[in-house]
Amino acid sequence: MHENQELVPVASFESLSEAEVALGLLEAEGIEAVVQDRPLASLLPPIALANGGLVLLVLPDELEKAREVLAAPDAAGTEDAPLPPGGAPGERE
Repeated sequence: MHENQELVPVASFESLSEAEVALGLLEAEGIEAVVQDRPLASLLPPIALANGGLVLLVLPDELEKAREVLAAPDAAGTEDAPLPPGGAPGERE
């Protein structure tokens, strides 16, 4: 992504790890994205949060696709992995 390109916000997060997961999801779909103030968030997370959280930015022409990717059920971690036969590990009958 070139520095002089205009970027638009697609989502904001309260932690760098959440922002990086979303960034990875977008990149896996071929969508270029950046986390605004990433260095600040790495060094001083409370300051980044005070400034409105960590904002994920994309190109305007990729905004709609990025929203779709981030809104997918598996993007939010809502689809659990299937349990092995016999239930959860460590679970006893």
